[in-house]
Amino acid sequence: MNSDVINILTMAKVIQTAVAPVFLITGIAATLGVLSNRLARITDRARQLERKLKVSTDEEFNSSLTTELRALLKRSRCIHIAFSLSVLSAVLVCAVVMLLFLSHIQSVNLGVSIGSCFVGAMALLICAFMSLLGEVFLATRSMRRGMIFADIDINN
Repeated sequence: MNSDVINILTMAKVIQTAVAPVFLITGIAATLGVLSNRLARITDRARQLERKLKVSTDEEFNSSLTTELRALLKRSRCIHIAFSLSVLSAVLVCAVVMLLFLSHIQSVNLGVSIGSCFVGAMALLICAFMSLLGEVFLATRSMRRGMIFADIDINN
């Protein structure tokens, strides 16, 4: 075989190797969609509570609204952290794909860099999922405390 055919076949193998990280980027994009939706719901709820807070004169009611707003702020912080970590993870996965191609094109051994970027991406993604889990725990705790469903009689 001539060298052009070998280069094409080698490039095809590099592309095949790069497909797995590309699927990972797709999964991270789906996670970003979930995080965006959760943040939008938190924001909508906070705006709704702020409107109620402006018109209410009942101190006890205002205190409960303020407590719920604080809980929503904590939840939004968790989502913000998870979103940021997910984006950074996706950037590192993109760097993995880029380094795979550069390694082949430049005939340079970038194995340590590629591995480091991938491990970093996974660590960031794990932290993002942990932050999302923290937000879910906060949401569940708020619901259990009766802040969200205070007007619903659970016994019926």
